Amino acid sequence: MYKKVSLVSVLSAALISSGCAGFRENNLKEVSKSDIQITSDQKVKVFSRWELVGDSSNEQMKAAVAAIHKKNFETALAESNCCITVEGPTEADVVVDGKAYNDNTAAAVIPAIFTGLTLYVIPSWVTSHFHIAADVKTQKSENNYELKDSMVMVQWLPMVFVLPFKGSPLKMEKEVGENTYRSLVLKMKNSGVLEKS
Repeated sequence: MYKKVSLVSVLSAALISSGCAGFRENNLKEVSKSDIQITSDQKVKVFSRWELVGDSSNEQMKAAVAAIHKKNFETALAESNCCITVEGPTEADVVVDGKAYNDNTAAAVIPAIFTGLTLYVIPSWVTSHFHIAADVKTQKSENNYELKDSMVMVQWLPMVFVLPFKGSPLKMEKEVGENTYRSLVLKMKNSGVLEKS
């Protein structure tokens, strides 16, 4: 009897926890690490500073989130093998003033809780937005970029059949975020700001 109850509990938990799936909007083309590779021997010095726009949280929280966006950008930059990040704008060849927009709403948690309480019978969905902009300055040029993408996470019991084909929504959300920063680096590469002339 105990084994049957345990098995039913485990299967129920697995079923409920996998009742969600993610769907990408695909506003941005998929950019691989090889797409942003630069093989120049001379590394460009890049300084970046980021700010969070559209969030009313306290200044410490905004600074912490801005630091995460700076790290994400610099990770994509490192994947391109083009640059050295520096600590100040005076020592940089390229200065990036980045903005990360908080287009997401905290109220989306309420329908998700309701869906969980109904054991995923009543559906809910939330859209995760990725919206960044960058002003990129060199001695010779000034470029402005803006990139947007999103993905929708749907919570509903029938999504258990979709999940094996779509993958984890949390993993997808991370991938869409990484692709947004790679897309920014690709635009910078195509503009010629990541190679020394």
